[in-house]
Amino acid sequence: MPVLDSCWSPCIWSSTVKSGSRAVAVYTAAMSLILITFIAYQMGGGDSTQLWNPLFEADVRGSLQVFGIIFIVILTTLIVSSILMVIGINIWMRGFILPWLLTMGLIIMFQFVFGLWLLGGYYIYLDATFAALVDFLWMAYNIYCWLCVFSQYQIILDMQSPNIEMLVEY
Repeated sequence: MPVLDSCWSPCIWSSTVKSGSRAVAVYTAAMSLILITFIAYQMGGGDSTQLWNPLFEADVRGSLQVFGIIFIVILTTLIVSSILMVIGINIWMRGFILPWLLTMGLIIMFQFVFGLWLLGGYYIYLDATFAALVDFLWMAYNIYCWLCVFSQYQIILDMQSPNIEMLVEY
């Protein structure tokens, strides 16, 4: 039994989780491209002095380059996973959906830890608390998108499960 029957959110309105999952794939790929561009800008010497930025306390010549590459690799993996997810939904192969579920789960965990880091480290600054609130709202939206795709995974799993009744006892 799937968790969701439809995908209704502020950005994605769909009566089925199949079309909602496709829209989630487009959303995550677009989000990844925007974040990759932003991280590459910071790695090239751009401004990274905002308190809400995950690379805020990173050294431009050292740790920013390392963590920037790690973020770019994860976001590129999310783009590839989004493409695989759409292919998997179209050909009803649930194994193609798993990389997206795992990668997005990793990103959701990072958002949670980052929000806690903002609250724990900079709670005296109102803008850091507001940034943590926005981060938690975005994380909640990503969880909803994850549940939409997971529901499609469950539907494919149910459709591929054999429905055999054993009438003879062993």
